[in-house]
Amino acid sequence: MQDIFSLRSQDWRVGKIVYQIFVDRFAPALNLESKRHRYQPGQHLLPWDALPKPGTKLTSLPYYAHELDFWGGDLQSLISKLDHLTRMGVQTVYLNPIFQALSNHKYDTIDYLTISSEYGSNDDFLALIKALKERNIRLVLDGVFNHVSSFHPFFLSAKAGENSSYRDWFVFGPQFRHGYRAWHHAPSLPELNLDNPNVRDYLFKQVVQHYLHLGVDGWRLDTAIELGSQHLNALTQAAHDIKPDTLVIGEILQYPSDWIPSVDAVIHLGLRDWLLHTITGRITPAVANRQLQQYVNDLGMEATLRSWIALENHDLPRIRHVLHDDQDYHFAKILQFALPGNVQLYQGEELGLTGSRDPSNREPYPWHIDAPSNPIYQFHQQLIALRLHHRALTIGDFLPLISDQFIAFARTTNQLEETCLVLANPTAEVKTEWILLPFAKLPYDTKYVDLLTKQLVTRQEGMYLSLTLKPKQIMILSPVIQPVEGYLSSKYER
Repeated sequence: MQDIFSLRSQDWRVGKIVYQIFVDRFAPALNLESKRHRYQPGQHLLPWDALPKPGTKLTSLPYYAHELDFWGGDLQSLISKLDHLTRMGVQTVYLNPIFQALSNHKYDTIDYLTISSEYGSNDDFLALIKALKERNIRLVLDGVFNHVSSFHPFFLSAKAGENSSYRDWFVFGPQFRHGYRAWHHAPSLPELNLDNPNVRDYLFKQVVQHYLHLGVDGWRLDTAIELGSQHLNALTQAAHDIKPDTLVIGEILQYPSDWIPSVDAVIHLGLRDWLLHTITGRITPAVANRQLQQYVNDLGMEATLRSWIALENHDLPRIRHVLHDDQDYHFAKILQFALPGNVQLYQGEELGLTGSRDPSNREPYPWHIDAPSNPIYQFHQQLIALRLHHRALTIGDFLPLISDQFIAFARTTNQLEETCLVLANPTAEVKTEWILLPFAKLPYDTKYVDLLTKQLVTRQEGMYLSLTLKPKQIMILSPVIQPVEGYLSSKYER
């Protein structure tokens, strides 16, 4: 019988490097002129080096002008840049919505079963799946199942008359601002009535299962909480019926614990908030440790490991925009890679792109920057290599350590020598603390190497480790269990 760590190591959903791609802005079209006819009236093509700017609300369409600005990226151009992801060590690609829609963000679906014409064809999508599988990279799609576009043919039919067969696919009534239930009152996004079994059958079988049959590996669910736990359960079960190891991961902004197992995992946006509050001193290290322990305990170890740790995405300000100080930035990044879960990177994050909220956080990828010579890219490569080469950081359990001064925890496996101690000083002062090490079989005189600097830094004294950290310093310590002149004090207990 396999142990839990062997099972985790075989599970593609655990401890991976996830890369988020906004298709229109990732890679310039290989032949833009040949596809200009695909863009509809109201949509505008901009030069690749133009930066996104907020636009005014349109009178002719229910959008803001910047929602209809395009840069021309598509699935074929994405395929042409997959070597960049391979070199980085990316193991899973998550795509923002790619189905037929009018906007550039594609959260306003017009046809779930057709690739948006600006991005290419269904054949281009199959070519992408093939190219990713050749590189052993998994694919997760963005599932927008709470609402559709006001131009969706089902909604147009429903809106046209009460006798429409699609009338009860939506909810109409004078209590709604626009006469129908719309996502946060946005007139362009009428909400689907998931209480209707025909709607659920269409979404969960004809859409979710269809793409899994094509070779997709998972679904990231937009605004998952608004689907409700009952319907999320049904969607997740439908996905698992096709592929038991499908990942269904929810965008859940509040405390996530009760949403498991309605979904397999969550986007760890709560950990992003926890991290920022810790760095800025809003919460003390002692409180931060207790909050982190409660979070992991309540979510559960397996769900925590399947979830994604994101510091930025297409909706959030870039983390380099939020954390201007280099020490704060490096602190946040190292912890992102040390915490349990998958590391989610948003395109350009590996270059340190800045930008506040939409649309400035959706800048086209700057391919003119030489990534290998970029210091922030090099920093990410160091952290990715650290993850890939240390089993405890990818599939290890989370063990809180008692500390008032530091963020302190261990990542552990069934192999003692794989243990990683994560000790971080989020304050602006030098701090020293004696950390109790609850490892009964670690030798009392064990030495430790800092995996970030490759330096031997300290020696265990009995049950304790005495450590001094500078402001915003982090160490990831690994025990060095080697005989000295042939002698090892723990020779019977390894």
